[in-house]
Amino acid sequence: MSRDWAQATTLSAFSAPAASFSNAESPAAPQAVRLLTALLIVGALVFNFLLCFVNTRITGINDNYVILSEMAIVGSVFLLAMTRRSALYLLVAVFVSYMIFLFALRGGQFNLKSVRDILIPIAFYFVGTRIRDPKLGDKLVVISALIVVGIGLFEYLAVDTFISYFNVIGYYLARGTVTVDQLYGQTKGLFISGVRPEARTILPFLGQHRVSSVFLEPVSMGNFAVIIYSWALYRGREFAGRWWVFALAFVVVALADARFGLYTCVLITVLYPFYNYIPRIFWSVLPFILLAVLAIYGITSVTGGGPNDISGRFAVTASILTKLSTGVVLGTETTDQFTADSGIAYSLTAFGIGGFVALWVLFVNAPLAEARAWRFHSMAIVYLLLLMLISDSFYSIKTAALLWFLLGCSDAYRRNTSRTAEDRLSAARHRSSRPQSMSMAR
Repeated sequence: MSRDWAQATTLSAFSAPAASFSNAESPAAPQAVRLLTALLIVGALVFNFLLCFVNTRITGINDNYVILSEMAIVGSVFLLAMTRRSALYLLVAVFVSYMIFLFALRGGQFNLKSVRDILIPIAFYFVGTRIRDPKLGDKLVVISALIVVGIGLFEYLAVDTFISYFNVIGYYLARGTVTVDQLYGQTKGLFISGVRPEARTILPFLGQHRVSSVFLEPVSMGNFAVIIYSWALYRGREFAGRWWVFALAFVVVALADARFGLYTCVLITVLYPFYNYIPRIFWSVLPFILLAVLAIYGITSVTGGGPNDISGRFAVTASILTKLSTGVVLGTETTDQFTADSGIAYSLTAFGIGGFVALWVLFVNAPLAEARAWRFHSMAIVYLLLLMLISDSFYSIKTAALLWFLLGCSDAYRRNTSRTAEDRLSAARHRSSRPQSMSMAR
């Protein structure tokens, strides 16, 4: 009885805003919206891969092709996400107004990338809340995983042929992301991190080649594996193909030698029984506790980078944080400091501490239609928390599109039949506390 009461106490906070996503409030999304959304999510996954092919075999491109492609995808998703609900328009208006204010404080220096970094989650999350169909999420996870693994095996088994059609280094040189000097004159081949200089951690017999597949760089492979693994874990028996997705996620991790992906999947699984007992306030403040700890560690212990492992990446983040000025942290100044190896540091330079706090708290406290959705939401929180300590890659549309769509679907989905045991327990808790609240009001 005490266990049920404790669980209900925690879950009641998750179910309180459920009315925001009641399935009775608005009709299901038309089939055309569902189809177009699915195509756009797959398009977000593969468009860089396709542009790489164009640059290698057809005609040279530049970064404008990438920008226009992203604009077309995100703009189309925004159109599909539009309904009579005001939340989408209000959120976009407040965020854009805040960013314009920051740009003015910075002397009119505009950084449109930082605006794009948040518009991507907003667009795909809200189109997910409109469709709110986990079964479509299941299909997209399977299709995406098959594409990633299929292309990944092609790259691993026939690397020379792969490069002849997809010259990854040539693509990033054409975009201006890297220079020939940084590559020591190399103009053809895999991404810089496509070959690990030291021995592999996962299945060493596979060699030093780290597969990138459609992402063109191996970091996103690990991120993608965590996303599809978390979804399969969350869906459980309702997802008939979950064991296939688990297997595909491991294949992705193994091909890319994605240590982050492996460790995060393990941690997400270990924490699974406890998500319903961890309140939102804990997740809301945790990144700022980590920020303070890393800053203190950087000031007292770290003089530079570290080894190419998890502890070394934490040391890099700590070092970067200590080099940010007060004005940069507040968002009133810009910096040329390289922050791509630290998602926290990049977020501070892009949005300022105030914007970062607001965005994070808004994400953690997003309304849920069912208490069960908190599990996948918690997995996404763990994923983002860990990743922002070592990289800013979670902003990339290649993996962000699928993640935020799945989050929107799970957060807004409510079963039309009987409620789950968790929601019945939460409702019982609300009913039992209501008379006491009314008597106190009198």
